[in-house]
Amino acid sequence: MENFDHRFQRTDQWKPVYSWLETLDTDEVVKSKEIIDWLTENSDVREQLNSRHSRYHLMHYIKKCHMKILKRKEKKKGPGFTKNVSVAEVKKSEDVKKLGPVQNTDYNFSNAVPKDTDLYKAKQTEALQKYEILVELEKQLSMHFPKPGNIGNKEN
Repeated sequence: MENFDHRFQRTDQWKPVYSWLETLDTDEVVKSKEIIDWLTENSDVREQLNSRHSRYHLMHYIKKCHMKILKRKEKKKGPGFTKNVSVAEVKKSEDVKKLGPVQNTDYNFSNAVPKDTDLYKAKQTEALQKYEILVELEKQLSMHFPKPGNIGNKEN
């Protein structure tokens, strides 16, 4: 069995909730309406949880648990760029870039699309994922290159 954070121990009363959350196929934290719908369908679980917790606590805890599950799934996936890249592959990608500039069709995208649409949310999620990949790549590269402040430092 996996080692879970001590704050999220799977006691018997919460096991059905965890099972449900792990079956969800989404990259976003579960919404309150979805939680209420699931609890309505599973009245025995709802009664047991309502007898011990406030509605606010239920919603907050379930969302927090789902967030933890999503983060754990992301860690298992890992970044898609961890394989070693050969010089030939880098040259090939540079040649592709030299073919011509890519037209940016998403210019000023945030002003053109309403924030409550699925397209906006998808683009926002994609941008966040790209940012996280870049941060991870920067961490990996920083191990191989000296920091600018340490270049002229002779204390090594």
